[in-house]
Amino acid sequence: MTSSPSPETADLKRRYQWQCRRGASEVEVVLYAYLERFFDTDTPQQQAAFGRLLECEDVDMLDWFTGHGQPEDPELREFVAGMLRRVATTS
Repeated sequence: MTSSPSPETADLKRRYQWQCRRGASEVEVVLYAYLERFFDTDTPQQQAAFGRLLECEDVDMLDWFTGHGQPEDPELREFVAGMLRRVATTS
């Protein structure tokens, strides 16, 4: 049985859903996959890193998500790498 996210997490997730809307559908697919599958159970630090990721430009995220670059920030680079590994799994 899975537990419901806290009201604060649910509010944050709703806000982030709007921020996941992007001009590049390839970016949207990754962002929404993470948000729907992992956000509720991630740590506050991971949720905050996702919020920081949403502040980035679409073109940068597209490069990162397609393996053509990495974030300069080490913490964001680690989060993106982990997020991509998790989103790529099919469970």
